[in-house]
Amino acid sequence: MGPDVYEWGRGRKGLMDYCVIFACLMWVTSATIMGDECDWTGSGLTTSSEDRGVTPVYLRCTAGRVTWLYPRGALRVLLRLPGQDREFRACIKVHPDGVNQHLAARLFLEGPRSLLPLYSHEDGGHKAVRCFQSRNGQVALYIEAITSSSSMIKRVAKIEYDLQPLPRGVKSYDVSEECRPCSAEELAHAFCTSDLVTRGIIRGVENHDDMEVSEISVKVTKLIRHTTDDGYSDDLEEKENSIDNTDLTHEVTLHVAQHCGVKHGLGEFVFMARRKLGDLTLQCAPRLEDWAMLINDLSEDGKAHCVLRS
Repeated sequence: MGPDVYEWGRGRKGLMDYCVIFACLMWVTSATIMGDECDWTGSGLTTSSEDRGVTPVYLRCTAGRVTWLYPRGALRVLLRLPGQDREFRACIKVHPDGVNQHLAARLFLEGPRSLLPLYSHEDGGHKAVRCFQSRNGQVALYIEAITSSSSMIKRVAKIEYDLQPLPRGVKSYDVSEECRPCSAEELAHAFCTSDLVTRGIIRGVENHDDMEVSEISVKVTKLIRHTTDDGYSDDLEEKENSIDNTDLTHEVTLHVAQHCGVKHGLGEFVFMARRKLGDLTLQCAPRLEDWAMLINDLSEDGKAHCVLRS
């Protein structure tokens, strides 16, 4: 997903300005830390207009969001994986507010010696999604409020985050990992844990340079299992699983890293995807005939943690 922001931030004009900001932001406010391990919601109206300190927020979760109403001062958001100290790949997505259609704050990443800029409404070159690697098992983000002429205008600074743990013993993220075919064990794991498993046919592939992703449009032929915001669905009735051949509108859109160079393949596939930053990201996509042959072997070897189906 593009260069590591530690490299991206080096030599940038005005970076010394962020070093000064970093020194100023080290004054932490005594505001109450709020959060439920995954999400944090707070309001700048609870602080005085003169308060320019930093509110600390600690989150231990693989995915969640930070929602800051009427932002004032700054937040220091510390992200870690739950129950483990491992390096991880972090991705964040910036959501514009409904006033000026951009994030009502500036966003920085804490580097070894200074703050590195991730997003500012003043720089149109910054992208809505940024990815980077943790340091010592954590990521620290600084969210600095933009000064507003009226503190009563309902501004909202909202970001989503997604943390992907690296394999044990691995210290750096290999971008080629998300492009290689899944092994048999990975297929079994993805089938049982993905948010969406469906048979389908690729209708088209569209590249989005601004997001550095490729969108795969898939015509669903049989929905096998899926999770929604309301919960988990599995073992659906056959009439719900089967999509009538005359229904050509039942499609899903899957995301994959653009650098993988995904192409329009022929035939039927089994798509396994998980939700990432609000979108379905492709995990594995074996051909239907290959998956059908592999099911018996995986089940007999005891490598399946759920009932595998095609």
